[in-house]
Amino acid sequence: MRMLLEDTIGAVSLTRLSDDRLTEQKGAVGVWEAPVWHLGVLNLNGRVYTHELGERIVTEGRATLAYDGHDGDRAGDYGPAKAVCKNPRIEGNDLVVEIFVIDPVFDARMTAISELGVGIGISSVGYGETDEEGVVNAATYELVRYLDFVTAPANKSVAIKKERRVEALPDDAGTPAPETTEASVENAKRLAIYMHIQEAILERRQK
Repeated sequence: MRMLLEDTIGAVSLTRLSDDRLTEQKGAVGVWEAPVWHLGVLNLNGRVYTHELGERIVTEGRATLAYDGHDGDRAGDYGPAKAVCKNPRIEGNDLVVEIFVIDPVFDARMTAISELGVGIGISSVGYGETDEEGVVNAATYELVRYLDFVTAPANKSVAIKKERRVEALPDDAGTPAPETTEASVENAKRLAIYMHIQEAILERRQK
């Protein structure tokens, strides 16, 4: 069963890019880049994002919004978007994206933090499923956002994640529990709504 996956690689040092790139995104006031996944490595949530999935994400080449703080899939909440993330690429064993910040105050904060040499916590958001080893299924994963900026990254214990997967398994009759099916359908509806509105927002920002 697919579930909401919020995953962090911890606090990272963002690299500021040339202001010449600002014209690539309407409303951008700063351009940065950062890794969002260490491919093939067990992350703090006990999950592994593979090179196969990373290559698929690069091929799709989507743009997503970025928020200051996690709040699930944030369906219906679009006001506090701080950046547009796009142009994914694989660099070594990292999936890296470019971050076009659209909030001047937030960009100034990022600059101050960067100048102090302090890392910024980032976490990705998506829907997917994993095997018993925590490997994310590259065929069924659906990206919601490359990253959110977080002070307390989602790093719940592996034990809790495994417990949730066990609870979601079919019962003895081989039929998923009613609450599991309902949750899956509701998640799919929320994701569809989110994707539709996010695409509309991004389209307007490109004009």
